Amino acid sequence: MSYRYSFEDLLALLHGAAPAKVDAIALHRRRVEHGHLSVGLKIHCLGDGSKFSTLVEGLGGAQKILDVNLYKHSHASLCFVLPPVGSACSAILLLECIEHFIGSPVFSNPKIQIQVCSPGRLDARRSALLAIGFYLGSDTLRRYTLGELATSFTEHQRYPRGRRLVLYDAEGDFDRNFAWWKEAGKLRLVEPHLPFENGRSDLLTGSGSRLDIQNINLLATLLVHAQYQGYWNRLGMQFQEEMEALLERHVLKGLVDAPWVRTDGPESGDDDGFFAALQELVAYAFEESVRIKKKGGFFLGWHEIPARSSHGILQEVQSLLQKYRSELVRQSRFLDQGDPA
Repeated sequence: MSYRYSFEDLLALLHGAAPAKVDAIALHRRRVEHGHLSVGLKIHCLGDGSKFSTLVEGLGGAQKILDVNLYKHSHASLCFVLPPVGSACSAILLLECIEHFIGSPVFSNPKIQIQVCSPGRLDARRSALLAIGFYLGSDTLRRYTLGELATSFTEHQRYPRGRRLVLYDAEGDFDRNFAWWKEAGKLRLVEPHLPFENGRSDLLTGSGSRLDIQNINLLATLLVHAQYQGYWNRLGMQFQEEMEALLERHVLKGLVDAPWVRTDGPESGDDDGFFAALQELVAYAFEESVRIKKKGGFFLGWHEIPARSSHGILQEVQSLLQKYRSELVRQSRFLDQGDPA
């Protein structure tokens, strides 16, 4: 994450616009809730960026705040990188504070793309489940064009990321100072630092919502713990099995084999192969959804509808995420009471 300002300076600047929320963030900035992963955020502004000028100048100006970050959405006038926080709740509060400060919506704004950054690089298969789970679990269905998934690192010489929903970082700054829940027999050990020296799995949400941030944080927590043997390893493996079984019931399991993230392997560089899988997922979800209402333009050609299907895969995925969200919290509370989960 490339930023050259302190979190304290950001909160001081935002305090006048939303004092109660800023105070809550300051109090809980590094608090990890129920063993979830920490959350990083990037804001890509697809408009002229003038609403962010006061915020950028207040933190030291564009040269210090924006120019140090070479990465941004290909259509963005600026990419504003936020310091990571310990929870999805704090991340949502932080974006709400920025909304108050700039006097314009950040959530569900077609001119703002929210990028959610999770520590730990997921492998190709789990990256696919992260993207698919995000899409089907969202409160909004989106259509995409491949060109609108392009960033300044799409064809970067050293770190080519392709046109994807899920992106690896480019080995930039990495804040490890967040708790990591580790299993030791039946005991939970809380390590003071994340087990990764660097490496993130980021997801471009598009016009993101509060639920999107919560869902991505849950999905990333389950999948990263499954891959790196964290405390929620068994729960994560169980989720992965249920998610793949769900996709198989809908004859969509083959989508998981597509290159949803650009890895070091040459076979992952197939943008068209990824996009074909994404388009199949989008078409299936749209066909199954009910009360479809088109809302016009979305990211220079994308459009969205409320994800309100009462039957089928949308309801199943949303129910699955709620099931695991509740189960993770239930087990965490047993641990806090001193009982083995």
